[in-house]
Amino acid sequence: MKNNNISTMPLSFPRRRESTNMDSRLRGNDIHVKDVLVEYDTAVGLFRALDCPEFCVEGGSSVAIMGPSGCGKSTLLGVLAGLAQPTSGAITIGDTDLTALNETRRVAFRKNAIGVVYQADNLLPFLTVAENIHLQLALCQDTDNAEQRIADLLDQLGIGGLGGRLPDQLSGGQRQRAAIARAIIHKPAVILADEPTGALDEDTAVSVIQLLLDAHQQLNSTLVIVTHDPVVAQSMGRLVTMCDGKIDGDRLSVNGNR
Repeated sequence: MKNNNISTMPLSFPRRRESTNMDSRLRGNDIHVKDVLVEYDTAVGLFRALDCPEFCVEGGSSVAIMGPSGCGKSTLLGVLAGLAQPTSGAITIGDTDLTALNETRRVAFRKNAIGVVYQADNLLPFLTVAENIHLQLALCQDTDNAEQRIADLLDQLGIGGLGGRLPDQLSGGQRQRAAIARAIIHKPAVILADEPTGALDEDTAVSVIQLLLDAHQQLNSTLVIVTHDPVVAQSMGRLVTMCDGKIDGDRLSVNGNR
């Protein structure tokens, strides 16, 4: 197996200064979903994209969500991230009820407490890698010693020296590692990843998942990954399966991490 020039240096995060934003303060990072529905009006009637009576994730644990396309995996991840509001029900992360927050407070909570990694890296093409990551720190108002922190993290992720490049000057694997750096630089309580290896070759996918696991373990973040890849799923501590907008399976992974 290729090593893809991945650094073997363990991830290390300096202590973050306390935020003055009350929305970002968490007592624990458990996830609780209760009686959540996501419904859309369509030309042929009401479509129920998600029907989740209950779903809980222990703080600091790792969970993979699998299922066929259109089963509601990404919809569930989107409401967990606060990117969308459910039609009804409650979603709580730590002691914060996301569904009780208005849009402004929900955005503030997300930018401080949640890190999101997408299949498409979603890096801003007109900013360098370092500038993309710095933007996350600026949103959190946590820019003390930012340049050194970014350089150190890029080194640990195996892309040291690439901070000055634009996203289009990187390979797919390098771009996804840069996206992971942006998602974890602020030390989020929860890391959410939607098909983070879907566009990568097998060897690069293995290294990207290991980076997410390393970050999850170092930060004691709760990690939830949506994937179609059974190898990725088995590396998580728990496997949840979905079908037709509902959770239809939930078990511990024999070979997974916590």
